Amino acid sequence: VSTQSTGYIHRVGRTARAGGAGNALLFLLPQEIAFLRYLKHAKVPLNEYNFSNNKIANVQSQLEKLITKNFYLFKSAKDAYRAYIQAYASHSLKTVFVVDQLDLSLVAKSFGFQVPPAVNLTVNSSNKRNNKSKADRFRQNKKQKFSRT
Repeated sequence: VSTQSTGYIHRVGRTARAGGAGNALLFLLPQEIAFLRYLKHAKVPLNEYNFSNNKIANVQSQLEKLITKNFYLFKSAKDAYRAYIQAYASHSLKTVFVVDQLDLSLVAKSFGFQVPPAVNLTVNSSNKRNNKSKADRFRQNKKQKFSRT
């Protein structure tokens, strides 16, 4: 989910390329249903679907086996898990997306992990680095190189 409803709407709009039609599917946790209010306020046409548990295939064990056996899928799933938590933590709608209420073991399961993987969640430190200009980073690296000799 994007940082703001306008960002989400923009991403959904990008699914329609070259004048074609586009659709998006959004899965929400029960505590995130309030996000629909923001989308409705922005006049986003919505169709809500509820699925009974007996109509949903249980593919969890197959997903976990696949993630465990394939290094590249494991790495991609781990990166996606980390990005999901970081996006959740930095979301502007703090009343809807409360990172402290996330059940990390269930989130990890949704990415195919039996146990939540260890990930580096440095949201603030990465932002500080990005605020520096390329010239500032170059100067800092240059100083470090000369101080080592």
